[in-house]
Amino acid sequence: MKISSEGKNYLNQVLEDAEVKTLRFFGVKGCCGMNLSVALDAAQETDTVQTIEGINIAIDSSIESQLTDVTIHAEEENGEIGLVLIGYTPTSC
Repeated sequence: MKISSEGKNYLNQVLEDAEVKTLRFFGVKGCCGMNLSVALDAAQETDTVQTIEGINIAIDSSIESQLTDVTIHAEEENGEIGLVLIGYTPTSC
């Protein structure tokens, strides 16, 4: 996993005021298998924890293989800035 400079700047702003300083990726079971979710949350026992570009990232082992070649990026759309996972292909039914 990588973080673009835009993603890093956005996450630094978000994390500055957050109580939890870890961006956690985890799976949620759905009708088509495991769906990817992300939150500011403490790492769990089954997570791989790493620091990328100074950002603490926790990734649940159930979805770790889906994020190997992904870059966290931030983009603006309709005046709102949000995270985009470049290289992530969601599963579908």
